[in-house]
Amino acid sequence: MPSNNHYDVIIIGTGAGGGTLAYALAPTGKKILLLERGDYVPREKENWDPRSVNVEGKYQTKEKWRDKDGQELHPHTNYYVGGNTKFYG
Repeated sequence: MPSNNHYDVIIIGTGAGGGTLAYALAPTGKKILLLERGDYVPREKENWDPRSVNVEGKYQTKEKWRDKDGQELHPHTNYYVGGNTKFYG
């Protein structure tokens, strides 16, 4: 992205909050940049399979986070356009 670009608003994430904010600001004429960490969810039959999505965690990130005691945990989050709302909305 060239450094000479100017935006009135930068929205990080297109989930429930970011998507709603972008929708509300779109008619204002402001120059808006949306940043998303992930890509689009692949078009495949597993998208519609609750077991694949919720039990097997097909689209969940594989990264590990640490809790306040330093113990490893799995965040059960997804990095796709639309955020976690794609799966839990």
